[in-house]
Amino acid sequence: MSSIKVAYLIEQCWHRVPGGTAVTAVNLAEEMCRLEGIDLVGIAANHRKNPKKLIPESMTIVNSKLPRQILYEMWNRFDTPKTENLVKSVDLVHASGGAVPSTDLSLVATIHDLSWREQNDWFPSRGKRFAEAWLDKARKAERIICPSQTTFKDLVKAEFDEQIIRIVPLGVKTRKVGQDQVEGLLEENSIKTPFILWVGTVEPRKNIPTLVQAMQQIPEIPLVLVGPKGWESDLQSVIDPIRERVKIIGEVDEATKHTWYKAASVFCFPSLLEGFGLPIAEAMSHGTPVVTSSTTATSEVAGDAALLIDPKSADAIAESIKKILDKPETAKELGEKGLERAKKMTWKDTALATADVYREVVS
Repeated sequence: MSSIKVAYLIEQCWHRVPGGTAVTAVNLAEEMCRLEGIDLVGIAANHRKNPKKLIPESMTIVNSKLPRQILYEMWNRFDTPKTENLVKSVDLVHASGGAVPSTDLSLVATIHDLSWREQNDWFPSRGKRFAEAWLDKARKAERIICPSQTTFKDLVKAEFDEQIIRIVPLGVKTRKVGQDQVEGLLEENSIKTPFILWVGTVEPRKNIPTLVQAMQQIPEIPLVLVGPKGWESDLQSVIDPIRERVKIIGEVDEATKHTWYKAASVFCFPSLLEGFGLPIAEAMSHGTPVVTSSTTATSEVAGDAALLIDPKSADAIAESIKKILDKPETAKELGEKGLERAKKMTWKDTALATADVYREVVS
């Protein structure tokens, strides 16, 4: 079979907060570019600045003449400009998460989650409007890719045909972190171990207030928050009850983020809704014990390699964190299980499964 040429959305890398959708789009593209028989061409809006998330060097990028907001509105309202006029001789279009480019060609759409539908105050109204428009456009896709059983069920509930949905779990990019890097980071930030780590985009569904309530039951232990500000993220008032032992790090590069994972005594991620939960896989790849939600896709990612809790219960979160801190054998067992589980989550597998979906569509 001849090579399949794919127009692949990579615009997420220029978003103010690129988030998990950009991480996924980039890591998947990197592996897809290594596969034989797949020719990936990135599509994006017109930009004067460099992307916030580094794009694989091996991928050609074709930019529209339109800036993002206009391009998104044109795609949503007028179903133009067509992707095939931007990238010539393509076989299919892959909306890799978020926006759905206009096309008359075969379309594959990745939908990570439907979190904006879950609760009104989780997203700004403009964001919800775009998300609904994209979801509606994704109904034209010949195949829908989602990362978990959780999102699969939500898509079926949203009246997508389950016959066209393919579950393709995400991978984890492992990074080696030396003890000297860990010690340097802790010294630089004046943090003593043990400490609890949280990583993500600061927004309502990530449930930091309940984590702070839980930490009130665990005296003296520091809490480190790593990640960019999202929407409705007044962290200062949220952390007030334990302000003196919370370290807000903010946005960091990939290498620093992974050093924080390695340095942490416990990684706690009590999110209320996730399509997957990449931070859990990343923490496990460093052998760091994990506490996470039993009620969303995070439980699928963690399996038996984490302590699963009701994310709305501060008591349950505190109890699980204490269990890891107080019992070195529990911490060791969870760390080893997590490490083994993370080794099985590769972006190469994600790329191979995605390529299979492309072949389904073009054949």
